[in-house]
Parts: sequence; C-alpha cells; structure tokens
Amino acid sequence: MNATTPPHSDEPVPGTIDNLVFYFRRNIHKVGMPLAVILLVIVFSISSEYFLTVRNFRNIGLQAAALAAVAFVQTMVVLTGGLDLSVGSVVALVSVVCALAMSAFGIPIGILLGLLAGATVGLINGLVVTRFKVFPFIATLAMLSIAAGLALNISGGTPVAGIPREFSLLAYTRLLGVPAPLIISMALLLAVFLFLRYLRLGRDIYAVGGNPKAAHLSGISVNRAIVTAYTLSATCAAVAAIILTARVGSGQPTLGASLPLESVAAVVLGGVSLFGGRGSVVNVAVGVAFVSVLSNGLNLLNVSSYTQMMVIGLALIMAVALDQRFSLRS
Repeated sequence: MNATTPPHSDEPVPGTIDNLVFYFRRNIHKVGMPLAVILLVIVFSISSEYFLTVRNFRNIGLQAAALAAVAFVQTMVVLTGGLDLSVGSVVALVSVVCALAMSAFGIPIGILLGLLAGATVGLINGLVVTRFKVFPFIATLAMLSIAAGLALNISGGTPVAGIPREFSLLAYTRLLGVPAPLIISMALLLAVFLFLRYLRLGRDIYAVGGNPKAAHLSGISVNRAIVTAYTLSATCAAVAAIILTARVGSGQPTLGASLPLESVAAVVLGGVSLFGGRGSVVNVAVGVAFVSVLSNGLNLLNVSSYTQMMVIGLALIMAVALDQRFSLRS
C-alpha cells in the first residue's frame, strides 16, 4: 500500500465511475435544482401538448417576472439571516398607490410614488428589526397586516380604476420577442449580482449573515447592512407591484397574496441558506424558474391553485430540510 494514501479514505479512486457519483453527492445542493427544472420541463412536455411552445414559454417569462423581482432582493434579506414576509402586502399597497396617483397625476408620478411607498415600508421594517430588536419574522408579519389593512382602507376594499391605457401596455410590450417585464426582472438580477459581488455593502451583507458579532468587530455597520437589505427588498416588491398592476389594468388591494410563500420558496430552492451568509442570486433565478415552470405546468393540467400552494409548500419543506442537513455538515 502506498504510504501517502490513507487506508480508509472516503475519496473515490481516480479514473473510476465512482468519481461521478462522488461529485454528485458532494454537489447535489448545486446541481439538484437545475436537474429538477429540466425534469419538470420533460414531464410537462409529455403531459401537455401546449407546454413546449414559444407562446407558453413567453407566458412563463411574463408570469415569472414579478416573482423574480421579489425573490432576487428577498435574497439579500435571507443572506442577513432575516426574512421579509411583508412583500405580498407591499405589492398590494403599491398597486393601490400607483393606480390612484396615475389617475390623478400621470404615469411618471404614479410610478415614483409607488416606489417611494415600497421603500418607506422596507425602511420601517429595517428600523424595527435593528432599533427595536424585533425578530424579522414578527416584524415583517406585523407589517404584512399593516400594509394590507392600509391598502384596503385607501382603496375602500375595491379595485382602483382609471389607470392610463399606455401603462397597461407595459405588461405586453416585447423587445426582440422577450416580454418587457421579464427584461426588467433580468436587469434586477444583474444589478443584485453586481451589488453583492463587487460592492462593499453587498459583501457586508454576506458577512453579517455569516457572523454578526464578527462582522461588528471587524468594523462593519451591521444595522446599515440589514436596513439596506429590507429597504431594497420592499423597493423591488414595488417594482413587482408595478408589473402586476400593468397586467391587471387596475389597482388591486389584494394583489400579490402568494408572493411571500413563492419568493421564500424560490430563494431557499435556489440554495440560499436560511441561516444567512451563504447563497447566490444566480441560483435563486433557477429557483424562480422551478416555481414558475411548476405553476405553469400544473395550470395546463388543470390543477387548482389551492393544490399548487400545497405542492410549493411541500417543496419548501424539503428545501429547508436539505438546507439544515448541509448546514450541519459544514
């Protein structure tokens, strides 16, 4: 026996088929989700003749745009070790604010006020978490109720009409055959990737999620990183609200109800650890694709939306269980 080779090594012998198995086992949390998306595409292509068409894939892109806008920046919050459950109610509030402002002052003012409303909610979330030391789950759950109630009060519980027709066309405009909302969400993906990868504040978010005490001792402003994450999260939820409002053609005080579940599912399925400090927004894009393809395929098979929520919930449980397993290993 070679003295340099451990007698009981778990590593596979080079040049054997075990190498492939070993790599897959070590990297299943990286390759598992892309393989799951491919498997879904194959299954739904066989199950429905309408799935594998250009028109349907455009529909998937259009449906995924709002979820992507929320999930990409929800990633920042989860990286800090937090959670933003208020995004669905932020979408509803911004939808109502945008519709009312557009009908009175025009499209630019309506969009601006909608974004400011979202950013304000996010800023309040961040301050409640950092200044008052309220757990993120409780703080954003409370804000979910507050924003939802505010949206219903402002609108009177009914849809807000009067949105300019030019704004509604935004949802159906295409550039080189690609829906404009999908282009907006891809631009957000690039912006978040560059922010987390190359800006100091982005790297601070990773550090805070990895070890807040160590981050503080190394001179990082933990509170600033957390407040920034929550503010950007709600601002991008406002972008999702603008996209959805253009699609439905009115301000809806109940819009975005499923986004908290779907965005957290996409983030966790994309490999971002709920413990914070680990994950990539690029992989979250794969998680968004999984949720969107799953929802679209089940719709084509006439599966009810209630059953779809059950399926997504089960997928989230599995993803969190796997996340805990890999976190305990590391």
